[in-house]
Amino acid sequence: MKMRAISLFVAVAVLAGCDDPPTVELDAAKQALDSARDADAERFAASEYSAAQRAYSEAETTTKTEDERFFLFKDFEQARAQIADAKSKATQAESAAQAEKKRQRESAEAVIAAAHDAITAAYTSLEEAPSGKGTEADIEALRAELSAAEADMDAAAAALDSEFFSDAESLAASADLKATEVADGVIVAVDRYHALVEEMRPWYERF
Repeated sequence: MKMRAISLFVAVAVLAGCDDPPTVELDAAKQALDSARDADAERFAASEYSAAQRAYSEAETTTKTEDERFFLFKDFEQARAQIADAKSKATQAESAAQAEKKRQRESAEAVIAAAHDAITAAYTSLEEAPSGKGTEADIEALRAELSAAEADMDAAAAALDSEFFSDAESLAASADLKATEVADGVIVAVDRYHALVEEMRPWYERF
């Protein structure tokens, strides 16, 4: 009778002290990590994402190790704390990635808009530039340069659509520079044109 009472006490103690492994919580942390990856955290928040990966790996190791131990009273307190930390870090990585992606997109869009304005202005000045003997080659060279700027803009738009924001910004900056050079070139061509016109005027009209 005494032995049966002891056995019953041990059984109750085992049932009372046994703690199920936090697999549901671990799955939730994994989902948070996957969500961060889907938000391109590997690209836009690499440091935060790496920290989340390390935290999840530690939590997973602790959970599985504790689950395999044959203790009378299992305790997953450490695993749960690590899982919570991993989930928090994954959420932070996702938020950081979204914020950085937004920042880079807006920055690239601003450079593209500025380049578009520069190209438009260059086209206007080029169309208004007088073309005559001695300036045809200059004008044609400027048109070719402006076409190259347009090609850069097309590439910048494609890069923006593919979310390669740094490439988009660099290409747009290149287009802006070409357009600015064209505008400056138009001023030089116009000055040259007027100088040639002045040289061709009869001497008696210069007085």
